[in-house]
Amino acid sequence: MSSTNSASGLPATPTTNNSAIWVRETRFGRWFLSTHTWYRYVLSQAIIDFKTLLGERLPAQARVLDAGCGQGLAFGLLEQHFQPAAITGIDIDADQVKKAADVASQLATPASAVHTNASASNLAAESFDLILCHQLLHHTSQQRETLQEFYRLLRPGGILLVGESCRSFINSAPVRLLFRHPEMAQKDAQGYIELVRSNGFVFSETDIQTSRPWWSRRCLGMAQKLGIGLSNTEPTEILIVATKPC
Repeated sequence: MSSTNSASGLPATPTTNNSAIWVRETRFGRWFLSTHTWYRYVLSQAIIDFKTLLGERLPAQARVLDAGCGQGLAFGLLEQHFQPAAITGIDIDADQVKKAADVASQLATPASAVHTNASASNLAAESFDLILCHQLLHHTSQQRETLQEFYRLLRPGGILLVGESCRSFINSAPVRLLFRHPEMAQKDAQGYIELVRSNGFVFSETDIQTSRPWWSRRCLGMAQKLGIGLSNTEPTEILIVATKPC
């Protein structure tokens, strides 16, 4: 068992054999991802925005994969907004998967949670119509391998939804203090666009949404309200709706 910094709950040494490819979130981070703030202002908004970007392309009765599902908070949102035939969640954190399995058991939609690595799962090829990859890529150094695995798992014509926090936000002082991420994995918005395209997915400019939500700004946006830092317009968040070619 590894030791922790008792003041912050940060791991003092790697906590799993996957430490080279995955940095486990801090104790604070794991708590924050269970809060109403995260659910309402980050996760729910991302699902709503993805649905808008998808428009008429939302597959009917889709087989959906929630990659990096955590404790399964997105399951109910996917059921509500996407009306899928089935939901599968995967996560590398076994403790979170146990919580996600409990959530899955309470849905009307057939759902399950699987403990596996998103970059090398044991799931069948072409078994999904839609993959949600929300705030996963910046947690792994195996970004290309993960996207290649998603390509394998999607049917031809299947859709990948990528939602990411950009480098400017991840490298901000409060985030660096309270959360943990791989140092060399962080990208700006253009970096994520190039990463997804370079792994075989296709999308146009209208399939991309960048933003600077209040919670990702310095002082939670108060600086901008006071007229400070108005020249900083670099996106902190990006959504991409990408397709696996037929």
